[in-house]
Amino acid sequence: MPNGQRILKIRDLSVSFATDNGPAKVIEEVSFSMDHGQTLGLVGESGCGKSVTAMSIIRLLPSPPSRVESGQVIFDGQDLLQLDDTAMRNIRGNRIGMIFQEPMTSLNPTFSIGFQIREVLRLHRGLGQRQARDRCIELLDMVGVGSPAARIDQYPHQLSGGLRQRVMIAIAIACSPVLLIADEPTTALDVTIQAQILDLLVRLQKDLDMSILMITHDLGVVAEFCDHVVVMYAGRIVEKAPVEQIFDQPRHPYTHGLLVSVPQIGNKRTYLPTIPGMVPGIGERPQGCYFAKRCEHALDICRQSIPPLDGRGTESRLACWNPYEY
Repeated sequence: MPNGQRILKIRDLSVSFATDNGPAKVIEEVSFSMDHGQTLGLVGESGCGKSVTAMSIIRLLPSPPSRVESGQVIFDGQDLLQLDDTAMRNIRGNRIGMIFQEPMTSLNPTFSIGFQIREVLRLHRGLGQRQARDRCIELLDMVGVGSPAARIDQYPHQLSGGLRQRVMIAIAIACSPVLLIADEPTTALDVTIQAQILDLLVRLQKDLDMSILMITHDLGVVAEFCDHVVVMYAGRIVEKAPVEQIFDQPRHPYTHGLLVSVPQIGNKRTYLPTIPGMVPGIGERPQGCYFAKRCEHALDICRQSIPPLDGRGTESRLACWNPYEY
């Protein structure tokens, strides 16, 4: 697939969860797209809906309690939400790979890492026992696991956090997917191992010709790794733009607040700016813009009406009645 060709397009995706008080929307009217070869960062505070968006793409949310209220997830020309379970299983883990947040809970502690990689290869590639084992060793070597022929028979608890994450990456890329979803792939790792994992993903993206959807709350990862950025707040997209524009000229007050709250070397200020208040809970989202109560730029209209995600004919999109202007 040539670079620049549209690989993923999400249109007005809304997902709710059943609660004692009725359905509660977790993500609302989420829309963004990715081109082949692109790295897109999906950022925001914990609980803003990043992981739910990712799980909705590959249809891993349990239903019930989850329910897709509306929208489309177009992958390579197909709406994944309309596929039957068999067709979806042929795509999940095969053409779309995913790295989950915490490898210790994502890997099965009762099976060796080799068995868990082989299952993917046997399911999607039909490899025999010997062929699958050889491919497992090749994959472990590819992701930087030393002595792969010996490690292949070890169990997750025998590996360090960094090695477990490399095993998760090996499982995700086993079938050479065209799209890799990385959900907080460096969160549980120390900074040295984080850098190694990010360098590994950069190399694999080039070698395997993949697109990567990077889900993170770490703006440093976004600045170094991503081409475009989508910023989420309380289940809605508030801004999306090329990474240079987001960091140089953030227009949404929430995006601006995230960036100024990052500690910077050489900055002589005696305090660390913060965004006041708390993210509204699922059942507590107010009328109007969900960020209005925490926003110093809020106008009366912000408290009355949700701003549309408007692009004004550019590749950037913004949902704000009173944005920063440059």
